[in-house]
This record gives sequence, C-alpha cells and structure tokens, in this order.
Amino acid sequence: MNKMLKRDHSIDLMRFIGLTMIVLAHIGLSKDSMLFQLRSFDVPLMVFTSGLAFSGKTVGAYLPFIGKRTLRLVVPVYIFATAYILLNPLLSDLGLVMHYEPERIWGTYILRLNPTMGYVWIIRVFLIVMLLTPLLLKLEKLLEPGWSIYIVAALMLDLQDLLVEWLQPFRSVILVEDWVLYALAYPAVFLVGLRFRNASVKERLVVLAFLIAAMIVKGADVAGEYGSWATFQPFKYPPQFYFMLWGITISCFLWLTARWWSRILDNRLFIFIGRNTIWIYLWHIPFVNIVVGGPFDGWNLVWKYIFVYGAALCIYAVQYNIVKFVDRRWPENKLTGFFIG
Repeated sequence: MNKMLKRDHSIDLMRFIGLTMIVLAHIGLSKDSMLFQLRSFDVPLMVFTSGLAFSGKTVGAYLPFIGKRTLRLVVPVYIFATAYILLNPLLSDLGLVMHYEPERIWGTYILRLNPTMGYVWIIRVFLIVMLLTPLLLKLEKLLEPGWSIYIVAALMLDLQDLLVEWLQPFRSVILVEDWVLYALAYPAVFLVGLRFRNASVKERLVVLAFLIAAMIVKGADVAGEYGSWATFQPFKYPPQFYFMLWGITISCFLWLTARWWSRILDNRLFIFIGRNTIWIYLWHIPFVNIVVGGPFDGWNLVWKYIFVYGAALCIYAVQYNIVKFVDRRWPENKLTGFFIG
C-alpha cells in the first residue's frame, strides 16, 4: 500500500482538495452555514500534506534550506502583491475592488490576517512550519518507532491553547499575534503528516479511532456552548485545539482512504492544480474581491465559485505556458521556480 501511494498522485490530489475547499470558503458562504464550518479542515490539510511530502526526506544545512524555501514562498507573493497593489487605483476607479489604504498594503507585505488585500496569512503559516521543518524532521526520527510522536503532537496542541490564554494581554503585539500564537498548532499537524505517510494500516486506524473519539468528546462540549458541534471558526484565529483536531481528523481520514478516492480524482487537471497551488491561490484573490463586496456580489454562489476558480486557473495556465516557453528558450534562467508551483 505504501509503495502504491508513493507511486500515485495522492499528495497532489490532497493539495487539490485543500485548495478547492479554501476557494469555496472565500466566495461569500455564510459563516453560520454547516458547509462553511465543515470545510474548515482546508488549511490544516495543506500543512498535513506538506508533512506527507517531506516524510523520509532530509533537508541538509539549516540556513541554506530556510533561505531557499523562504524565497520560494515569499517572492511569488511579493511579485503578485506588488503588481496587484500597483493596479489597485485603476481597479478601484473601475469599481471592481476597494481602494487599498497604506495600512492594508503594509499588512499584505508582512502577511497579516488583517488588514491586508486579503488571504495572504496562509503564507505566514507555511513560513512558520518551514522554519521549524528541520527540527520537526529530527524529532520525527527521534520518536520512531512508537506512538510517542502522536502524544507529542497532542501536547503541542494543548500547549497552544495555554499560550492563547496566557498571552491574551499581548495580542496587540504583532510578533505575538501573528507568529508566537501559530508556532505550535500547525507544526503539530505537519509532524503527524510526517509519520502518517508511512505508518502501517493498523497504526492509521488506531490513530483515526482516537481522533474520532476526541472529536466526539470535544464536539459535545462545543455543542453545549455554541449549539452545534460543527463550530470551528471561533477556534481558528489563532488556531486552537478543536479547530486543529478537526483538521487532523479529516486529513488522516483522507490519507487512510486515498487508495479509493484518488482513483476518482486522478486526472491531469486536478493533478496540475495540486502541483501549482500557490500561484492559483494568489490569482484567486482579486476575483474573490470582485465577487465578495464587489460588482458581482449579487451572483449566485455557484457562479461565483466557477468564476473565481476558473478565472484563477485560466490565468495561471497562461502564466505556466509562458514560463515553460521561457524556460525552454533560456534554460539557464533561475526565475522559473518563482513563477511555477
């Protein structure tokens, strides 16, 4: 089974599912709707999938690794954000998007949740995980074999909740709000992904059983307070145990069952999307701004979804083919990696 999963496109398809759910969340769904709450596993799934991708790998020296990975994450965002912000006066004059004030522009470049041009905070999550990846890889090997790695991940999530409580008086400090309060939750998901890729079927089933049991217990508590167990958004910013538990549970379930559902989704388009999530994600931002609070805000949600996802994919496909042409014409250029992926 492990051999087959390494051979197929399950990881790319996991990323495709994650991106598809993220776009769905951004098109104006009511935050009180069941669908909006249930798809809340999307960002944890993307981090879990990164753990799957790094499983069994080594990263070499720390500084070269983080230097290269930081550039691969940040440069595309800055290129896109700069172009979008420069066009903002024209787009706002046309009534397509709002005018961006300086604080929104500044927030975009430092990858804040708000105020920004929107949706760039997820890159900060990947940066935090990337900065800790060498340590997490060593920790995974240190805790192999056995169940202790899952205990460590659970302790990280518990400590995350304590940090949210303890550091509440310091939430106005950007370093605390944006970095410290994200430093344990998503790395815990990454750590589970590292181990889960090559775990035995028995181990996966036992872990999933424990996760479901934990969801039942925590869900009952949340339902008593909020009226429904499917209430994850209050625990998302900053990430807390219940939100991350849902993300890990769905991620583990998807990987456990990948051999079946991947046969349905296994096609070139979905694999292409799964291999190029960052740029497709970036391109969806302006179209979300057009359909949510913009001139197309009154559209049906289905049409909004088709428009946003389709437009982002089409523009990136053009970009992809241009970059591939340049790469064939000038194979020694070193910019390809910043515009594809």
